[in-house]
Amino acid sequence: MNTFDLPHIRVPGDMTPDEMPDLLRYWYLGSRARHHMMLRRFSQVDAEVGSPAVDRVLDIGSAWGYNVMVLTKLGKKTIGMDLVVDQFAAGSRIAAANGLEFPVVGADASSLPFGDGEFAGITMVETFEHIFDGDREKAVAECFRVLRPGGRMVLSTPNHGSLVERLKRMIVRVPWLRRRLPTMCYPVEQVGRSEYHPYRYHRPHPAGKIADLLERQGFRVLKVKYFLFVLKNTSDRSFPLIALLERVLERTPGVNRLAATVCLVAEKS
Repeated sequence: MNTFDLPHIRVPGDMTPDEMPDLLRYWYLGSRARHHMMLRRFSQVDAEVGSPAVDRVLDIGSAWGYNVMVLTKLGKKTIGMDLVVDQFAAGSRIAAANGLEFPVVGADASSLPFGDGEFAGITMVETFEHIFDGDREKAVAECFRVLRPGGRMVLSTPNHGSLVERLKRMIVRVPWLRRRLPTMCYPVEQVGRSEYHPYRYHRPHPAGKIADLLERQGFRVLKVKYFLFVLKNTSDRSFPLIALLERVLERTPGVNRLAATVCLVAEKS
């Protein structure tokens, strides 16, 4: 499967901006740069669960359910899951407009409401960094439990070593600078479990630390991919040139490790 070819998801024409979740309004239907960034992340993940043998997929952190619909269109029996369910209503309406069912559940990644070995694949797109740090080991163990032997878990997450995340970590140490810069997902300070909310929690881990966690729970890491250099504030006029530069940087050894996103592909041994 071409990693950039994802089936189109049509948004109903009578759906007003106020009815749209931010991830739909500002990313899927947003500027060329934001649309590109979103689709690159999903395409890189979904390309790794493209095998016909991966017939049943769990998508964790589904939000409005874009990947549930995409994977369903790709022929996978897919169930979506999210801790916060307030975007499911919009997703259900969009799925109906595309002639698709929309099986989603509200649940915590650290306590999956599924039986052992139910799935051949698990996808997690820009979700791992929002899981409470203390719950991540249990979440990975749960993913291992609900996968079949030989099943794949594929996740994308902000690259801790990227230029963007390095800049964010510097900015949070300078309060006056943070107040003067555009809103973005900054790394959080220490937050107690009682104060935790996934939308306000952003704590990327280095790829090596994530790989170690996966392997401790029994996974075998097959691949680590670094990609994305386009910035979300890139203008539509500048986008073609920046997208071309991105392709060059992603193919440059060493430099590609500074990309914004990392994708890990792991298999249940």
